[in-house]
Amino acid sequence: MSNILPVERKAVVWRMYRARFILAGSFVILCCACIAILAMAPSYFVLVDAAAGVGPQSGQNPSTDADRAAVVHTQGLVNALSPLTGTTSASALIAAALSERPLGITISHVTATTGDPGTVILTGTAATVDAVNQYQRALRTDGRFPGVSVPLGDLAGTENGTFSITISADF
Repeated sequence: MSNILPVERKAVVWRMYRARFILAGSFVILCCACIAILAMAPSYFVLVDAAAGVGPQSGQNPSTDADRAAVVHTQGLVNALSPLTGTTSASALIAAALSERPLGITISHVTATTGDPGTVILTGTAATVDAVNQYQRALRTDGRFPGVSVPLGDLAGTENGTFSITISADF
């Protein structure tokens, strides 16, 4: 059996099918993108609230006696269980460095390397360059951190506020 459509008409029909296939494919991709955005939206809002200081991490004082009692009980449990979580001096050094963090500093990545001396690299973002300077001064004044260095470019300021601090210590 032979094809009864002329070649020109056959090309028009194939163009129509190709356009339909592209349109249907783009709708499928668009639906997948919408589903992915909806799946990631709660995580995004949690991170934005945490960065803004809203929510349980904001340091709000408990308002009732029951809340205060629960906080004291939880702190007691944390203190009792803290030897089980990590007793290496590297983890203690990292915890001490993170406790010196001023407002406006967000640490996103911590890298620890053992050796003589060991190094801890803190990478994150800062709201202002002054916050990085303040963090560096706080770490240098603490006696547990003998070597604290910040790249000059991070002290001068970057367009997106990223920085890294290298801490040298024996651990």
